[in-house]
Amino acid sequence: MSTLIPLGPTLTGTVVTPDLDTSVAAYCDYLYASLLEESTVSADQARLWGKPGLEGSPLVTLQSSSGAPWIRLIGTPGILPAQPFKELGWMALEVLVEDVGALWQQLESSPFTVLRGPADSGNARGMQLAGPAGEVLYLTEVRQPEAPFNIAPAESPVDRLFTPVTACLRRDEALGVYSKLGAKRSWRFDTTLGSVNRAHGLDPSLKHPVGTVQLAGRSMVEINQLGVAKSRPPVPGKLPAGIVMVSFVIDNLDNIGLRPISPPLAPGGALYGGQRVAACRGAAGELLELIEAAG
Repeated sequence: MSTLIPLGPTLTGTVVTPDLDTSVAAYCDYLYASLLEESTVSADQARLWGKPGLEGSPLVTLQSSSGAPWIRLIGTPGILPAQPFKELGWMALEVLVEDVGALWQQLESSPFTVLRGPADSGNARGMQLAGPAGEVLYLTEVRQPEAPFNIAPAESPVDRLFTPVTACLRRDEALGVYSKLGAKRSWRFDTTLGSVNRAHGLDPSLKHPVGTVQLAGRSMVEINQLGVAKSRPPVPGKLPAGIVMVSFVIDNLDNIGLRPISPPLAPGGALYGGQRVAACRGAAGELLELIEAAG
């Protein structure tokens, strides 16, 4: 069997928050999420992620009205929120929505901070938010698929995670991670990143090396090479605040091209559906959780 295993779709972003109740309420009250599962981090999950101190931490998985389990929250009281656009690792979760303008109006009085209001880009319209734990969300309304990217419009007001965004020091190294996991199509280009430049006080016209990777299931990964970003402060045995992990479906875990943190396990729970799971690290140390496809 080839070591290149087809990867996708993107499934779930995991956020560590200092106030779990506030974060859950924010997503349910303002982003149309509902409870899929309320549990605690199991011994198997803590082992898979290489973070034994997380065992027993409260864990809430939320889903959209279309049934996509796109956001998972871990509560760690007292942890400092993430700093949007300033830290290496998972930088943002790009989520399909039906109507960016309508969401913008109702989010003005929400626990979310609007970082950039609605703006058009080709056949899409998007805005950017920061959540209660400092996590960044890109809310994107896709009006129709645009080549070469295979992304379909939303099926509910806030639908699914389709493009996680990572910040790294070396774009080609990060692209290589996804090549080893089976992604066969990628693009490299340089572009301005307005929010990044504003966050760091840089020239608005400064361009950064960017890469995109097409995954199965109409999903992608965006890679931003940011020499100005810094490593997140370590939390012994646990994970820092903000977006710490993204879960992907993968065809087979037996011959993945990356070394997993621990051997695959079947942790149980609604997100995994009884399937085997493994986790590995990306180019900036971010966690990728790989859930074996059913059947």
